[in-house]
Amino acid sequence: MKFFKYIIIAAFFITACKTTKVVIETAALKKMSARKIVKKHNENIFSANTLESKIKVRYTNNRGGQRKRHTFTARLRMKKDSLIWIQGKKSVVSVFKIKITPESFSFYSLVDKVFYEGDYEIIEKMLGIEISFSQLQNLLIGKSIFEMKGKRFKSEIVENSYKLTPKEQEDLFDVFFKINPKNYKLDQMLVKNEVKNETLRIDYNAYSELKNNIIPTKMMINATKGEDAYTWIDMEVRSLKINEPLKVRYKIPSGYKRLELNAE
Repeated sequence: MKFFKYIIIAAFFITACKTTKVVIETAALKKMSARKIVKKHNENIFSANTLESKIKVRYTNNRGGQRKRHTFTARLRMKKDSLIWIQGKKSVVSVFKIKITPESFSFYSLVDKVFYEGDYEIIEKMLGIEISFSQLQNLLIGKSIFEMKGKRFKSEIVENSYKLTPKEQEDLFDVFFKINPKNYKLDQMLVKNEVKNETLRIDYNAYSELKNNIIPTKMMINATKGEDAYTWIDMEVRSLKINEPLKVRYKIPSGYKRLELNAE
């Protein structure tokens, strides 16, 4: 079940279309106020109604000195503001399906013969933070999952990006952003919980423009807990379509066992 658990986390961060990241030298960047950077980031709206992509996912997990590696293909279909559907395959064999709406989260595993239907509690237990449909959608399009409007930030130029540090951090964790100076989408989001010694780092390594929509193309996710527990996920998209009719099939097979939440 641990393998499937992290497969779910990987699927949430899947993105679209293959390209090369434009590198801008630090010396060429002009200083900009944090307020203006946040304004430009918030103005970057994803206008497409649907998104469909095929993604290659490489996954590595290490706990207690035991390292596991897996490679699989995922198909993502998204209807803006209403549906996220994901199918995972190993070779040509389907291994899981996920269906997410603003009101509910559901999945089933064809390997473990289990399913879950309910609210977002299972995702929140995995990620360690409260999360909503709009936040998951923002992750797919390279926008902050945290509200930035109306908050005060310190801005500086770091590693060819505009780094934003909140002047007042969240109660349970610290969060940092790096904003791409070309398109004002995220280059990186870093969330740290010093008390639990947990870190989640998401790098958006490339973007592509398709029909006036700027979409992330390559992502790296690194989640660490303690000194030796980590999860590494690398995603590379092989195909992308937007604004085309979607076919979504989702039905939990009979006889599958309902997955109950636990404290893990």
